[in-house]
Amino acid sequence: MTSPKVVGAQGDPVRRAARSVALMVGLASLILVVLVTAGAVWLFDREQWAEIGDRARAAALAADDTTDAPPGIWLVEISPTSRAATPGTPSDVLASPDLRAPTQATTSVRTSTGPYPASVSVHSGHTFVALYDVSLHRQEESRLVRSALLAGGAGILLAGGVGLIAGRRAVRPLAAALDLQRQFVADASHELRTPLAVVSTRAQMVQRHLSPEVSPAHRREVDQLVEDTHAMGEVISDLLLSAQLEHAPVAAESVDLTALAVDVVASLSAYAADQSVSLVATTPVSATQPVTVSGVRTSLRRAVVALVDNAIAHSPAGAEVRVSVERSSDGARLSVSDRGRGVAADDLDRMTRRFARSSPGEGGRRVGLGLALVTQIVQSHQGRLLVADTEGGGATFILSLPADT
Repeated sequence: MTSPKVVGAQGDPVRRAARSVALMVGLASLILVVLVTAGAVWLFDREQWAEIGDRARAAALAADDTTDAPPGIWLVEISPTSRAATPGTPSDVLASPDLRAPTQATTSVRTSTGPYPASVSVHSGHTFVALYDVSLHRQEESRLVRSALLAGGAGILLAGGVGLIAGRRAVRPLAAALDLQRQFVADASHELRTPLAVVSTRAQMVQRHLSPEVSPAHRREVDQLVEDTHAMGEVISDLLLSAQLEHAPVAAESVDLTALAVDVVASLSAYAADQSVSLVATTPVSATQPVTVSGVRTSLRRAVVALVDNAIAHSPAGAEVRVSVERSSDGARLSVSDRGRGVAADDLDRMTRRFARSSPGEGGRRVGLGLALVTQIVQSHQGRLLVADTEGGGATFILSLPADT
């Protein structure tokens, strides 16, 4: 079996929408801060280097010795017989090969620590080289970058907070609409259950009291009516359970997954046999240590029934559907394996949507409300729905649930 992949999104969509808005606002602010900081540093460098060049030229033209150099400037006086420099001039500057025969075209002096902006002036038979101390420029640039980053960081945090507040305000109408929708689904499902149960009961009574003279065609129609009302009842139950899971929490209890799997297999074995499919339960070897999780048994049973029903529906005649329970490092796993068409990785998210088909066109897995409801049930139990390929062909759906504490 291949490595399982997680099916379905996790978490409250309204909260995710609010966080997404805040994240987008924060990201936009981050990009803006980076661009503004980069632009400010570029403009600062451009203006500073122009000013540095002007200061170096002015110092070189006004120099008559090396003792009265302007602040941040080193003067080097070169004559045919000697060379003098401003006290404190770095030794690597004096050792630079660019100072051996500087010309008025020289604009920088290369050293082991980097280039220094320079300007050369020849007057009174002497060559004066003015070099700017770039460490001053680097210090100013560093202060500018730090200030911009601090201001930008504060701006990003502020923008993120504003985005979170704005996101919550923006999705508040959506949350209200979702609550109304959930309440409507719950109310409608609840009100439809009774009349649908009456219709189903009457259809079964008609089926049981058909006279022998009824034609086979009419008998098939009545049988189909009973099956259709049963299917409608399951859809209504799924809708009601879905609305209950989204609308209000249900008290949890300790649920034995092993017993649950055996119960579902026993309940659906006759249905599987009608579809020419064998249904098998594989339980842990040690029956003295049941695999238990904390949850709602009716909800978990509905999830397992949906997975088994989906597996039977997509298994060829003569195939086997296996329901297995095992302990895992992070809790418990209940797996349902079939021998159907399998599931492509690109179809995973689409399959958890209501009444979706795994592949466009004919032949794909149509999951109806089942997998969407399963995903919802698993999320309400802080678990995950995984899917993997079954060895030899088919798909394996896995309920991964946290251990009972």
